[in-house]
Amino acid sequence: MSWDQDPGVLSPVGQPMIDLLAEGPPRQQLEGFEPVYRDIVDYIIRCTHRIWEEKNVGLCRSHYGEDCQLHTLAGPAVGAEVVTQNTIGALAGYADRVVMAEDVIWSEDSPGTYYTSHRIMSRSTHFGDEAGIGAATMRGSGTTTIADCKVVANRIVEEWLVRDNLRALWQVGADPRALAEAQAEADRADDQGRHDWRRLMIAEVREQSDIAVPPAHPAELPAAMLRAAFVDDLFGEAAQTLSPAAEIHWPSNRRGYGRGYWTGCVMQLRAMLHDCSYRLQHIAARPLPHGDVAVALRWSIVGRHGGMGPWGEPSGREILLMAVSHYRLRAGAIVEDVTVFDEVAALRQAAGGLGA
Repeated sequence: MSWDQDPGVLSPVGQPMIDLLAEGPPRQQLEGFEPVYRDIVDYIIRCTHRIWEEKNVGLCRSHYGEDCQLHTLAGPAVGAEVVTQNTIGALAGYADRVVMAEDVIWSEDSPGTYYTSHRIMSRSTHFGDEAGIGAATMRGSGTTTIADCKVVANRIVEEWLVRDNLRALWQVGADPRALAEAQAEADRADDQGRHDWRRLMIAEVREQSDIAVPPAHPAELPAAMLRAAFVDDLFGEAAQTLSPAAEIHWPSNRRGYGRGYWTGCVMQLRAMLHDCSYRLQHIAARPLPHGDVAVALRWSIVGRHGGMGPWGEPSGREILLMAVSHYRLRAGAIVEDVTVFDEVAALRQAAGGLGA
């Protein structure tokens, strides 16, 4: 399917929620979806609002497949019931959580099979005690999450979730490193077979090739940039893809502008991860107003923790990171890069967790 199909299915960027949730006629034919949903972007935003803001958590059972596959760097999970219980648990600790859509970049990968990359800013207050964090701090938190979903006939059948967990823990006064070390200690005492998923994902990143990017697809530009940086170590050349004043939003309060700042973010990871392997796993793109284009890339890297950096003394362990990047392109250059991955999961692996 063409990356720019259905031009009337618009990005939510810059639109107030009252407009995004307005009812109206369908803008896209969605076979098997509830009639309340006007198009695939509306489906993602509206069902998220119904579940999180309206607190109709039981809708998870009609919006996730019974055997849906869930992927995070804390480990995999299966099933709509797991999603339901996890959502109830999250709201128990952060009862005022609001989930604000920043963008939904989507593709129709085959007829009736949609892929959505949903960037969210969630705001909440730490109202409830949590294992590993401690008593409620009553502090506020604002954290970026990206949920990539495969959607068929009103149900999410597979989801890849990345969240800036380290920044979220900082904001509520928790110690991310202490939590990661406690998690790793529990992992080492557990059945190591439970963490085979990580070994398999590492092998996949190490051994498999990138997905193919169709000619003239907008993802060509950022995909080539990441490959030049993580595979070829051509950091300066990769950065030329960016506008000189590009906005950079990376995890753990990495906020800056320009090619030099982006290069610093990438080189910090690359310096810690020796013998680095990179794999592009999914792409999507959508036209934006005034000629801009939004691009979503899901990608992973694996490397041996052999260098100093934010993750402490080199552990020698293989570290797996799953990331999603949202880019805004203008006139052949990247003017914004919003990248999300879970550095608590990296600290947990460096401390000996998530299996051998």
